[in-house]
Amino acid sequence: MKKFLLLVAAATIALGATAATPKFARQTKEAPASVKTLEVRNQLKGQKLTATGMIANQATATSEARRIKAANAPEGVVKPYLMNAYVYTWFGMMYAEDMKANISFTEDGSKVYFGNMFTGVFLPDEYWIPGNVSTDGNSVTIPKDYAITELEWEEEMFTVYAGEFVLDDDGYIVDVKDIVFAKDGDRIYLEDDVDAPTRYIGIWDYEADGSIGLWDYTLCVEYNPFEGSADAVVLPEGAEPADFIYYAYSDYYRVIEEGKVYVDGNDVYMNTLTPGMKAWVKGTKDGNKVSFPSGQYVEGGSYYLYTASLVTDGTTDEYGYLIPVLAESYVLDYDPETGIYSNLDPNQYFALVDVDGALYDYQNQYEVKPFLGFAPAIPSDPYDLYIEDWMDYFGQYELNYSLDPVDVNGDYINTEGLAYIIYMDEEAYTLTPEVFVELTEDMDIIPYGFSDGWDIGNGYIYIGEDLFTTLGIQAVYTCEGVTNYSNVVSVDLEGNQYTMPAPQLNPDGLNNVNVKKVSSVEFYDAQGRKLDAAQKGVNVVKMVAADGSVKTVKMLKK
Repeated sequence: MKKFLLLVAAATIALGATAATPKFARQTKEAPASVKTLEVRNQLKGQKLTATGMIANQATATSEARRIKAANAPEGVVKPYLMNAYVYTWFGMMYAEDMKANISFTEDGSKVYFGNMFTGVFLPDEYWIPGNVSTDGNSVTIPKDYAITELEWEEEMFTVYAGEFVLDDDGYIVDVKDIVFAKDGDRIYLEDDVDAPTRYIGIWDYEADGSIGLWDYTLCVEYNPFEGSADAVVLPEGAEPADFIYYAYSDYYRVIEEGKVYVDGNDVYMNTLTPGMKAWVKGTKDGNKVSFPSGQYVEGGSYYLYTASLVTDGTTDEYGYLIPVLAESYVLDYDPETGIYSNLDPNQYFALVDVDGALYDYQNQYEVKPFLGFAPAIPSDPYDLYIEDWMDYFGQYELNYSLDPVDVNGDYINTEGLAYIIYMDEEAYTLTPEVFVELTEDMDIIPYGFSDGWDIGNGYIYIGEDLFTTLGIQAVYTCEGVTNYSNVVSVDLEGNQYTMPAPQLNPDGLNNVNVKKVSSVEFYDAQGRKLDAAQKGVNVVKMVAADGSVKTVKMLKK
């Protein structure tokens, strides 16, 4: 699915004391790199890189570790800050701008506590890193031997420290020294060239052989006081919100999840207009319209985020990106008979922007439906199937698919009862430990959301087989002891998709599931003429079950 970047253009929005300006979303920014930066990056890429970002090299540490108890809480009032830094990530060096940061000064001003100095390693919230303020107040020093905490990697515990790395002429780390920030009033920063950074600070440990193990590093860090508004919407005391299901779409994915709605007179509170964050936003009801004003602060994530209603007439810039205009509110229609809130206009977006107006996330075409409980239902068909050929590289094919937790009517179903079956050439395919090495036993039905951490994940499965024409998916849903199946949706290597009726291919007795047995199947063309077999194009399939019941479905064969 092609992903489009929505840009906020020709609009300003007052967010506290900060005005927004048009810019690209930060995720697309790559930091300029000096020769030294490239040397260090290449050095790190060539060494042992673990899933947590831990990098171990063979440089020898020249100092002994001195364990100091980690600071569990700052000694002062915590104040919000904005942090800018170049950050080394899995995707290279990225510029992180205006990230959330918390800083606290002691009452006498002799110490500064940093709440989240490093972005690549997720430290527990209670671990603050203290720095000593110089007597003239112009610098802050963090000792290199300050033990932050212990982190576990591959069942081994490491004591980790904060420090600045000393490099040799070839870009290799040879030692670690104290971190020294410059301080100008409330601003705290590394004195360095932002266009050619040379100072690398990060989290590190001592390896068993005395070498330096690097967990994270960043460059050109600066902290500036945050002057904007950060008051999140909260529910009235004693509020009892009702269960709802949120359906939201963007240009490149859809979100279906459980959430809450609370109505207090004309005030309407919703907590899933910001998918995955469960942050409350507040709207005002006027008749059958509910308006959610732009500029509401949203608690959660690594940035200070605010709501923004965006509209577009489909106009794009020279790069093909949509050009939206900021609107005062995002409006949902309310149907008093069904209790559904909705806005199905694809040109209106409910978005999140940062303090500079850069787009963080967006959705459109919302439906917010009351949750009425679970009942037996036929699951919706899988969709967006395609196969990627990785045989030359990994000896595997990758089947990609989308499967929503909804039934054929679009109603939400219990994900705990949802599963799927893999098909190979229209035959149910059993996953075995011989092929899927992370499994310990055969698997005929795969639970929704299951992952083996290697070949199987949400929306994909790697298959080390090459003697097939099609791969397919069939959804299976069990509720209150009743099991139903979707159609089998298959795809070939050319991207042609095929849909086969569920009753024809339901595996008899699979996992002791009882299904209706089909006694006869007849095929007809779109004009009602009987066929000997399914033909290319639209087919009408008539199935007669053993109990005499008849079902007719349409099948598309490409």
